[in-house]
Amino acid sequence: MENALVIIDMLNDFLLPSGSLYFEKGQAVVGAIARLKAAFRGCGVQVVYGNDAHPKDSLEFSGWSPHCLAGSPGAQIVQELSPEAGDIVLYKDALSLFADGVAQRILRGLGVSHLFLVGVATEYSMKSSAFDALACGLTVTMVSDAVAGVDLREGDAEQALEALRDAGVRFVTTQSLIASLH
Repeated sequence: MENALVIIDMLNDFLLPSGSLYFEKGQAVVGAIARLKAAFRGCGVQVVYGNDAHPKDSLEFSGWSPHCLAGSPGAQIVQELSPEAGDIVLYKDALSLFADGVAQRILRGLGVSHLFLVGVATEYSMKSSAFDALACGLTVTMVSDAVAGVDLREGDAEQALEALRDAGVRFVTTQSLIASLH
């Protein structure tokens, strides 16, 4: 297995209006991610989730309000993207999915060398995970219409995308990626 679809932080606390760190732009990419997930599964490609699951005393809360507490409804994957049999769900207490080395070991053990990243938030978890995946020697492609940024400061997400392009991350659209799978 060479490829994997990696879905980052598509969680209730970010995507539902009742969530503790809700941002409206995140909901806009659910449909594209659902189409990608179905297409990848249909081709037998591994689907991996990288999800925030913080302890109550998480260091991440020094910069953000508490969110995605491990075991809470807010840390659950949105219903439209629920994992299916064979999907891998990994948990993180950092911006990057690769911060603790577990994701790298699991993906390498599966023979994965190319990640297709989708999810939220572009300038935080997506950016950190992409940079760390590159540092692990993985090829990274981001699906441009299946990622959403918070943009606390206008332009933050676009600057993150530019930095990722400069670092060697490839970019595709949902439509072109699905077409290439067939």
